[in-house]
Amino acid sequence: NNAVQLKENGNLVRGTKNNGNILGGAAEGGRVQEIAPDGSVVWDFIYSTDSTLSHHDLTLVGDNVLITAWEVKTAAEVSAAGYNTNSDKWPTHFIELEDNGQGGATIVWEWHIWDHLIQDIDPDLPNYGVISEHPELQDINYGSAGSTGGPSGANGDWKHFNAVAYNEELDQIALSSRFHDEIYIID
Repeated sequence: NNAVQLKENGNLVRGTKNNGNILGGAAEGGRVQEIAPDGSVVWDFIYSTDSTLSHHDLTLVGDNVLITAWEVKTAAEVSAAGYNTNSDKWPTHFIELEDNGQGGATIVWEWHIWDHLIQDIDPDLPNYGVISEHPELQDINYGSAGSTGGPSGANGDWKHFNAVAYNEELDQIALSSRFHDEIYIID
């Protein structure tokens, strides 16, 4: 799925396609591996279920690996969060993986855009607010993947985050949204 990183110890970390993915989409992955210079797999981690799928990019956070992933939200969940829609959405989230020493990895941190949304459509919903007063939150009704394509059909990946980088000096994560033409920082 188009992402590799070289660790200081010479090992390669790669995102790759899991052959058993239930979900699918642009640059779908579902699997992350760390591979030693001799070609042996140090650890292998599958992140592919009927409601999650890694995609696009990954980056190193020290010796750990941060991957980009989708999570499925039903049309009912999305409507209850203040989005006027009748389709499922696939918001992005990030998970940080640590080698568990047993050939796999453990999730040690995660961040979900779903937890950082705001809307100004319905004051009776829990994430209602004045959008301009909350630059730390993302307007759930901003962004469109167009009338066709994207995971879950039209507008499924309406925010489309597809790149992530870590700044060790500032301890910040930078991510980009293709459809917003913007870069965001998680501090």
